[in-house]
Amino acid sequence: MDYNGNQSGNGNSENVQQDWGQQNASQKPVVVNELAHSKDSLVAISLVLGILGIVFCWVICVPIILCVIGLVMGIVSIIRTDQHRGLSAAGIVTSAIGLVLSILLHLLYILLS
Repeated sequence: MDYNGNQSGNGNSENVQQDWGQQNASQKPVVVNELAHSKDSLVAISLVLGILGIVFCWVICVPIILCVIGLVMGIVSIIRTDQHRGLSAAGIVTSAIGLVLSILLHLLYILLS
């Protein structure tokens, strides 16, 4: 017996296939709105650049550039979208911390040289 209560082997398999085709035809495809998440990359880049700025704060000039770019991208992501405000804030904070650390270490290097 199939799911409609018909016994198999009596020629009703075509009806089952037609019912299955009608059920699939009534289902609509799922459309994901890609435009709503198009600015997510700014948030991720800001956070990654801030973390890299903190990790490499002892290197000369590289973390300053990374942190400034991360700071700008974090601010732009907050202004353009209202999504991921927490991650944007985390990107801004990590970029600012990396910028301050790298400037302090550069000044300390200059003073001790």
